[in-house]
Amino acid sequence: MSNKLKIFLIVLASITIATGMYSNELNKKSEVIIPITTPTVEAMKKAEITTPIFYPDFKIGKLSAQDIILNSNLLNKEDILKDIIGQLLIKLEEKQILKKENLKYEVYLKNRTIYLDLDSKILSSAKNPEEELLLIYSFINSLLTPGGAETVVLLINGAPTDKVNFININKSYKLNSNI
Repeated sequence: MSNKLKIFLIVLASITIATGMYSNELNKKSEVIIPITTPTVEAMKKAEITTPIFYPDFKIGKLSAQDIILNSNLLNKEDILKDIIGQLLIKLEEKQILKKENLKYEVYLKNRTIYLDLDSKILSSAKNPEEELLLIYSFINSLLTPGGAETVVLLINGAPTDKVNFININKSYKLNSNI
């Protein structure tokens, strides 16, 4: 065997041994398991979805806002809109704007327009045009703020109506953040 071949074999053996030792070190490091935290299904189900509702503040003549937590088991857009209206009605009762009674309402969504059918008692609680306007826009802004629709058409007791007390409501309404 020549010297060149012996040197080549020694270098090859050295490289093989060094590579093996390095590979063993990497294997030891890969045996250490680092736990990864992922949210559980329960935690993901508990994720809260919030949206603002708007209610009249007659003292300052403007709408005030409050974030609400939407019901977590809502199945479609209409259910979400009904939840928003239901929570808004509760807020209006708490603020003594509406009397605590069983008020009926329905919400329909068609072609980016929300049709809101309200009980006539809701808008008839306003004492003047300013209060009625704030009350109308509390519904309009609460429904349009989450997105998905551009306008709201008001119906009273299932039918289009020109006005309840003071304001002509026979039109479609858009979001008005300046009220």
